[in-house]
Amino acid sequence: MHQLQARVSEHGGLSIKERLLVRFVKSRNIVGKGWRGVLAQNDPFFNTKLGGDYLTSVAQAVSDSSRGNVDRIERVTIALEKVAGSTPVPVV
Repeated sequence: MHQLQARVSEHGGLSIKERLLVRFVKSRNIVGKGWRGVLAQNDPFFNTKLGGDYLTSVAQAVSDSSRGNVDRIERVTIALEKVAGSTPVPVV
């Protein structure tokens, strides 16, 4: 997250991808360490090989925002926000 804060200072704002990652991290912190299992229990998609790939992709994007597909990040973020009790806002 420190990298994202540095980019705000450098570029004056975050990209859609980076804003989604911030939302993801907030929701992940609410849900806790077992967030992957919670998502798999609440959304059958994440209990599949492809769904698991989405979760891995987003987790890697948190460490390196150049990784991860923005559509995958949005799908995981919105699902996690629902589980966390936040009001998910789709990116249009």
